[in-house]
Amino acid sequence: MSSSSRIPVTVLTGFLGSGKTTLLNRVLQSPKWSDTAVIVNELGEIALDHLLIESSSDNVQVLSSGCLCCTLQGDLREMLADLFVRRMNGKVPPFTRVIVETSGLADPAPVVNAVVSDPLLRAEYRFSAIVTTVDAMQGPCQMERYSEARRQVTLADVLMLTKTDLVTTADKNGVSEQLRELNPLAKLATSVRGDIDPDLLFPDSARELQRGVESGLFSGVGGYSALRAARHTDSVWARSFVIEHPVHWSGLAAWMAFAVENFGDRLLRVKGIFTIADERSLVAIHGIGRFFHPPERLGKQPSHDTVSRLVCIVRNLDEAELTQSIKLLNKEKATNGF
Repeated sequence: MSSSSRIPVTVLTGFLGSGKTTLLNRVLQSPKWSDTAVIVNELGEIALDHLLIESSSDNVQVLSSGCLCCTLQGDLREMLADLFVRRMNGKVPPFTRVIVETSGLADPAPVVNAVVSDPLLRAEYRFSAIVTTVDAMQGPCQMERYSEARRQVTLADVLMLTKTDLVTTADKNGVSEQLRELNPLAKLATSVRGDIDPDLLFPDSARELQRGVESGLFSGVGGYSALRAARHTDSVWARSFVIEHPVHWSGLAAWMAFAVENFGDRLLRVKGIFTIADERSLVAIHGIGRFFHPPERLGKQPSHDTVSRLVCIVRNLDEAELTQSIKLLNKEKATNGF
């Protein structure tokens, strides 16, 4: 099944009280998103009871919007597989997208990796994005005090700044800058009382990455260049690399394997777009912790741009060690690719 035909899964996370429930309720009221399945972590604080009108099973309810709401009581893999089978059998309304809402203290990485690492689920579902809500009032304090809040921010593809109507413009700009420093790769948007463009919840992450290249986000010379670096109590920082030549599949595979084995959980988030040698094609990669998504082909490379670009967000990882590992991308032994 092609990437475009698989069901996109977005993980909605954010620290306690940051506005996940408000945002989700607002999205589900939109007729455009009535064909959305929602899986709620059993420890979550979501309050959808006033929307429930019919129960189709012990853990799947039909909402007034036509959406599905599932309480995650077991394994996420089983829940997604069961939902897909019920969809095929007509036992639940058809859905074309899934939102997994986590509890306020949750680490979103295991939720994403449950989808990415399971070959059976990958046949029917595809990871879309991690969307993290951040309270404009309490967010700075929460990120300073709680590692969970910082991790939710550093892993995000989309950062949704909430409650901006309750702070001054100066305070809003301050927390926005803090978020950009902590995660320069994420798209930053604002939400007032849950009012957002629902399309922000389901971006095409590979295409967003390509647009980032085209807009100059990954610009730099001299082998690699630094994006903004933020060092908090657990030494979280970002580094970008510009590889000024195409890479071979073997070099990309070697670096990914090395990163998983040697960096592990110190490598929080990875995004890269590579020009593949001998193919004149572009490939996007995404990594969360110890897991890398299968590389995704983006099509032919622009004739004027043959460099490759990689951005890593890390914690407690020596900069020299990370930089040294980039040499593995020069490996040229032929392989069959991915």
